[in-house]
Amino acid sequence: MDIIEITNKIFNETPLRTEYIETGLTNDNYIVTLKNDKVVIRIPRKENAGLFDYTLEDKILKLVANLNLEPPLLYYNKLTGVKCSRYIENVDTFEPKYIKRAAKLIKTLHDANLASGKPFDIKHTFNMYKKRIKKPIYDTSFAHHYIDDLNLENIRLCHNDLVQGNLLFSDTKDYLIDFEYAGDNDPYFDIMSFITENDIIDHTQRQIFYKEYFGDLPTPAQKSRLDHFEIVHHVLWCEWAMMMYESQPLPIYKEIADLKYKRLNECIRKNL
Repeated sequence: MDIIEITNKIFNETPLRTEYIETGLTNDNYIVTLKNDKVVIRIPRKENAGLFDYTLEDKILKLVANLNLEPPLLYYNKLTGVKCSRYIENVDTFEPKYIKRAAKLIKTLHDANLASGKPFDIKHTFNMYKKRIKKPIYDTSFAHHYIDDLNLENIRLCHNDLVQGNLLFSDTKDYLIDFEYAGDNDPYFDIMSFITENDIIDHTQRQIFYKEYFGDLPTPAQKSRLDHFEIVHHVLWCEWAMMMYESQPLPIYKEIADLKYKRLNECIRKNL
């Protein structure tokens, strides 16, 4: 179904206007203007079938509802992954001036100490992406042992996909959205998800984030774990980007694969 049909199904109303949001990497997202409301509708792309557990996301959205992290949820279909939330006016996605607020937002989720009952299995996810790739652009095998050697601690519900567009900031409230990758994980995975997905390589910016999240600068032991998770992220999402580029040859996926591979090599050299 297209956006008009889906809107009719949810609201029994034909939209006055639809606007495609260009930033989605795995979904088609639209701002939909109705007679008396304005909403955002997410439609998963058919090419991504099997990558997400929408029944789990449905459970997680109910788990986090009391934290008021997401805009009001109006509709969710756990069979198709179609999701509709109220549109929030005048919000910014993440940029460096919001780094302290981003740390507080992520810490709010972690401090709730919730559990979905299903882990975000890093090794399984990595293998799933890798198996779908027939013609890899890059060979990341020199760093696969970082995934094998990873030790997880303090397992709790994590977001696992802290890209720029999933953190929204307004004058009155901040939001953490899109829990399709969410599952139980080590909070350090989320910390480095935020750092790597937003390509924060400036040392001072990282220190500001760490101090806001931890209450102090990381200890040597904490820094070692953060460095390990940073490498894991670059390996994992380089494979993801290569998988996506092979199935949907859009320039954005090639750009992500290029950047992740570049950052992976930089991290490896730094940790030698």
